[in-house]
Amino acid sequence: MSLKRKHASAKDDKSTVERVHKLEANVLSSHQNLNDIVEIYNIAQSTNAEAAFTAVNSLGRIYSAMWTKGLLKRTKQPQQDAAAAKVGEWLRDNYRQYTDLLRSMLGHQEAPIQVTALRLHVQMMDKEGQALGRAAGSYVFPNDSFLEIVETVLNSDATSEHLLRTLVDSYLNSYDDLRLYFYRNVAKLASPDYDPFKNRGKKSARKDTVSDTFVRQAFAVMSQIRTVFSADSDSSLWIAQPKASGNEPDVVRASAHTRAFSEAWLALMRLPLTADIYKQILLTMHKRIVPYMADAKSLMDFLSTSYETGGAVSLLALNGLFTLMTEHNLNYPNFYEKLYALLDRNVFHVKYRARFFRLLETFLGSSHLPAYLVAAFAKRLARLALFAPPAGAVTAIPLIYNLLKAHPSCMVLIHRMSEDDAESTDPFVEDEPDLAKCNALQSSLWELESLQHHYYPNIATLARLFSEPFHKPQFMLEDFLDHTYATFFESDTGRKSKKPPALATQPPISLVRAGDALSDFMAV
Repeated sequence: MSLKRKHASAKDDKSTVERVHKLEANVLSSHQNLNDIVEIYNIAQSTNAEAAFTAVNSLGRIYSAMWTKGLLKRTKQPQQDAAAAKVGEWLRDNYRQYTDLLRSMLGHQEAPIQVTALRLHVQMMDKEGQALGRAAGSYVFPNDSFLEIVETVLNSDATSEHLLRTLVDSYLNSYDDLRLYFYRNVAKLASPDYDPFKNRGKKSARKDTVSDTFVRQAFAVMSQIRTVFSADSDSSLWIAQPKASGNEPDVVRASAHTRAFSEAWLALMRLPLTADIYKQILLTMHKRIVPYMADAKSLMDFLSTSYETGGAVSLLALNGLFTLMTEHNLNYPNFYEKLYALLDRNVFHVKYRARFFRLLETFLGSSHLPAYLVAAFAKRLARLALFAPPAGAVTAIPLIYNLLKAHPSCMVLIHRMSEDDAESTDPFVEDEPDLAKCNALQSSLWELESLQHHYYPNIATLARLFSEPFHKPQFMLEDFLDHTYATFFESDTGRKSKKPPALATQPPISLVRAGDALSDFMAV
């Protein structure tokens, strides 16, 4: 493009922007110029980015003024003036086209344009809600508009992280009413009975399943919401509550927020979840979900199914189950039998090893547990430590020590004398799933004596504690959970030796030794 053509294009862009400002001023100054809205809307759909952006913002200011004046409000009373009714219907149709344009911009390839469309759309909701509230004399939330925003954002593959972050930080974490209706809308959109075309004058063509995009982005937003409504603090509302309002709206009731939160999370958990989202939900279950549920026991089915799945999923479900059992009186049958089944060789290699052993110590810390149950876990840990990597053995040994200190009735496991062929005659049945029938209490912890000869000196030294009087306090298991080959190597190589190691070498007294070929050559 030549310099002259570029200059002409820039001049045309400037004139178009000026034209938009002039049309906006005409519309706001007199209702006789309402037809200029159509021209502004056409410019908003043009390929000229600067002019389109200006037109979209201009329409936002125009419709905000119209909501304030009540021109867009639909009234149930018969209109005396047929012409005014026709104008009102025409304005509402054009406003609908504008909001449709904003929703299409939410899927734009440029993230800043998505954010701009979101801000304008939510601002329109504010004006609409205030206008409806003044007419009704009570708080009114325009959820039909908000539902369309939520549906578009969560179902669009083009939704950017910037848009999701803006939705969370600027709106959901800041305003109680937006957060309440967001949860309600997620539950509605995740429902199998939801029809996206209902009440929109379109033929229903909904899919039988919710898209993976919706699941992923709904979880991304919900997991980032940190604000929880509290009845003790002042409510923060995006749609202002009319001063003359009599009844207290749902948006200022803690019970409504708790119920909406619960329904949204339960609806999401019923959907097909990817393995990554499944694990992330379980990871945060006990801290961010269970404490704020209307009825925490409603999570029992989800957690029970997760616990019975096996592998890493079962390990992650432990925290949520433990919270329900200790704080909500959940009675989970055969909990310790299933926990015992999770204790296999693989547990020393999983990503969540530290989390599992931290919980395992908590589960076995109760003094009300029968001796045969604690003995079974101690025996299984000792057997696994024989084949575990050093990082696993260094975790198992302190845990066994703590179990014996907390349950003196199990001390017989280290005091029982065993024969030379103890391993072949060990009464412990390793493959028995029933803790009462595995004969752990009739066995001994001979594995600990074997570990006293471990190839890694630190583990051997740790295992020798069981040959000494039990005067030491319980170990802080947290100190042993994060060890790896790297930490062992760093520790050993960084240790300063007190004296040089003994080496069976003879220091040389000359450059060459007598009798060597080199010495004969030098003699010549």
